[in-house]
Amino acid sequence: MKVALTYNKDLHFKASVRNFKDFNVDEPDSFHGTNLGPSAVEYLLVGIGGCLGTTFIYCLQKMNIELNECNVVVDGKLSHIGPKKRLKLVNVDVEMNFSVKETTTKESINKCVKDFKENCIVTSSIADGLPITVNCNQI
Repeated sequence: MKVALTYNKDLHFKASVRNFKDFNVDEPDSFHGTNLGPSAVEYLLVGIGGCLGTTFIYCLQKMNIELNECNVVVDGKLSHIGPKKRLKLVNVDVEMNFSVKETTTKESINKCVKDFKENCIVTSSIADGLPITVNCNQI
């Protein structure tokens, strides 16, 4: 799985994933960007919410539970920490609200509510301390 980013200007990049081409990654004006798209941190939060949401819904589908509605809100807290006061994402809260068809048993729903979090690739990778290797090459 690969993602490619190409620098455009200021802090703006164009990204491509699979067949999705040229979507924006930028910083808001307040972070010296040009506000042409979500920031990398915002994409990380989208990834967290998207992974948790799809994993939960997949569990419901496997159990033949019909979903009426599902909304996920991910709230990330940034803070300046450490002696150098570097800005870091220090906390992420996720709220998922959903409704299912009335024919569904509470036991089936509770199984998905209990189990889906451990199957989300994104959140489990982050929680387990995903190793990241960075190679910089001057071209």
